[in-house]
Amino acid sequence: MISFANLSSLIRAFFALWALLLIVINIINSVLAFDKKKYIFGCMGIFLFLPNYFLWQVIFDYSLSISSGNINIVSKAMVDLAWIYWLIIFIVLTILGIILLVFNIRYEKNYLTVNSIKIYLDKIDCGVCYYKDNGRVIFVNMKMNQLSNRLIGIDLLNGLQFYEATKDKIISIGEERWKFTSRDILITNEHLHEIIAMNVTSEYLKTQQLEKDKIELSKIKQELQNYNLSIDEVVKHQEILQAKINIHDEMNRLMLSTVALENENTSNLDKIFALWQENASLLSMEAKENKKEVIESKIIDLAKALKINLIWKDEPLSILNEEERNIFYIAAQEAIANASKHAHADRMIISLIKKEHFIECNFINNGELPDKPISFTGGLANLEKLIKKNNASIKINYDNQFVLSLIFLNKNNPNG
Repeated sequence: MISFANLSSLIRAFFALWALLLIVINIINSVLAFDKKKYIFGCMGIFLFLPNYFLWQVIFDYSLSISSGNINIVSKAMVDLAWIYWLIIFIVLTILGIILLVFNIRYEKNYLTVNSIKIYLDKIDCGVCYYKDNGRVIFVNMKMNQLSNRLIGIDLLNGLQFYEATKDKIISIGEERWKFTSRDILITNEHLHEIIAMNVTSEYLKTQQLEKDKIELSKIKQELQNYNLSIDEVVKHQEILQAKINIHDEMNRLMLSTVALENENTSNLDKIFALWQENASLLSMEAKENKKEVIESKIIDLAKALKINLIWKDEPLSILNEEERNIFYIAAQEAIANASKHAHADRMIISLIKKEHFIECNFINNGELPDKPISFTGGLANLEKLIKKNNASIKINYDNQFVLSLIFLNKNNPNG
């Protein structure tokens, strides 16, 4: 069998190139493995490097000996081997080197390494920096470097200097808002400082908008309260004024009629006194009727203030007595206010239904239905206490639409 020394110079050069490529591959294997802190595979790369370098050196020595005639014993023994042994050795070393290279590349893609962490942290939209007590930066990602350039004009090279420029606050950088937070951490018994930068532009703008909305809502609430008080005052004054006008007109008419009669005409005097009595009764009834109209007017004014369209259905308000109308007015105010505030309604149906044993008052709005059970708090709680004291009841239904119902028992019914 032909020895390696008897091969042509071209084939020997091919083997030399092959050995050189294997040397480079194993150097790469060792560097990749040590970079991942896989020291066993790094040592394997070194072990594979040594025989490849040895074979390359043998070929190199033999090439020099052809011209000089001098060759050492080890190189002489190796080149006297059959070329097939050289081929087998090279194939085995190649397979081992490629297996180790593939493992290093796959490990980089499938396992958590220092490089993969660095790549990930460079891609995130947050700034990250770690530095020692003396300011020496241990790690900084690309985003933090960009922020440092935009903020202080240079790359982040000194952690202490960058901390002094940020100091746990929100900073405007261009049109963006960045929040910088810092803390001290301990890694493998080493004390480090951490700075994290987060883009809070959207949160900042939303917070500003919420503050503006809060101020506007406070103003609207105050205006509504003032308007409600003014409505009460205006209605009260109108009611008093109207009563005075009615009383004045009736008194003038009766007084003129009385003066115009002759004292001797007893029958006419009886008629005029009867008229006085009748007018007194009418004035009393008118005052009650005016009270009904005032209550209805208050409810309508409140609905207009809150931009809610009221629809009255079924029975008139007159089916309720004075005590029930007072409760009805309080319930209507609460229903309209809650429909506007919580359900964002723009229409409410007020329905009064008279049954044999009770009168049912329904307040139906077209607003959003609640997503959780309703508890009686605030105005509803006060309303519930008032209703219980007056032998009435209240209930809420929101299966298809929101309905607040008042039920007044018929006191004239002996079974009620």
